[in-house]
Amino acid sequence: MSLGKWRTFLLIVLASLTLGLLSSSSELPAYRDEEVYIGCGAAYVMNLTPPISCNFEHPPFAKYVIGAIYVLGVSRYLFLLLYALSCSLVFLTVYEVSRSYAVALLPSFLLLLDTVFLNTFRFLLLDPVAVFLSVLSTYLLLVGRLGSSALALGLAVASKLSSAPVLLGALYVVQRRRGFGGVACYTSVALAAYLATYLADLQLGLGAVVEHHVSMLTYMSWRHGLSLPIASIGFLKLLTKVEVWRCVGDIAVVVGTEPGGATYSISPPPANYYVLVGVGLGTALWYALIPLLLYLTYGALVSKYPRSWGTLVLISWLSMLNVAAGPIDWYYANTLPYLYAVASLALRELSGSRFKVVALTTLTSQATLTALTLAGVAPYRIALTV
Repeated sequence: MSLGKWRTFLLIVLASLTLGLLSSSSELPAYRDEEVYIGCGAAYVMNLTPPISCNFEHPPFAKYVIGAIYVLGVSRYLFLLLYALSCSLVFLTVYEVSRSYAVALLPSFLLLLDTVFLNTFRFLLLDPVAVFLSVLSTYLLLVGRLGSSALALGLAVASKLSSAPVLLGALYVVQRRRGFGGVACYTSVALAAYLATYLADLQLGLGAVVEHHVSMLTYMSWRHGLSLPIASIGFLKLLTKVEVWRCVGDIAVVVGTEPGGATYSISPPPANYYVLVGVGLGTALWYALIPLLLYLTYGALVSKYPRSWGTLVLISWLSMLNVAAGPIDWYYANTLPYLYAVASLALRELSGSRFKVVALTTLTSQATLTALTLAGVAPYRIALTV
């Protein structure tokens, strides 16, 4: 890597860390899921609790990371570092396929300024670890370091199964490069890395590992099973940044955890009570992401662009499978790095010699919206009931 790329890489890291630290006092929403992961992660690390006994719903690796850094007291700072490194890896990835600093800087700074992406890394969720490792794996895949790519991707899937679509894309690329022998080697390394995170379960016997996966997949089929209404809401949010929910039935709020805690019943809303929610409004390019992806997809299909561009296009489409599970903010963190990467390449092709002007205009509007959102002037969410 040249000295110039190292300097740019470090610049993005420092910019990301600065923005992450500034966001700590913002009014961005909080995610309570981290409480479960902190408790189980600490139990994994301090008590050697088998993952099957605590939060079997997800693979264990990210919870080991969360538990270890929480015990050391550096958890928030390390996750901000993962956010910074993820943005920087997008720069390296796009530079690898474009050989242009301007084209590579645009997606990394768009991702850095995206409030949905930023807010995901402010909490000790599973997705930040999975996203960082999957983006790292994609970069290593593009530079030809297949063994390291497989190792990183195996740990990404062992953090959360949301990285599995990236694995499908990687296997296709490896098959094109190295044939089925290469696929076998890549899969073996990724599988070994994945299974190594279940050693605590294995101490209970091989049956515990099998039972863990059966329970995990059963839960996922129930909790995240394909539902066309939920999937449509997920993709609608991807296209428009708007969630649409229809409220029906009784709503009960239970206060307290002790037996006999007070229960407040709220009268059911009318059958046609809808809530429209605009989410993560500090983003300028969101509405152009899918059209730009379609544009580059066509070019890749007719072999207009290098195969490396086609790799990013393929992984972008596959990563969007995450939003079929619904419009949860952190699902989008898994796909945004790839969508911004493809968007920058497409903008270069469309704007030609005016690319720097387009990029600067886009980044300026993005930075303005993000600053207003973090300052509380522009809301992160706007809800409208109809």
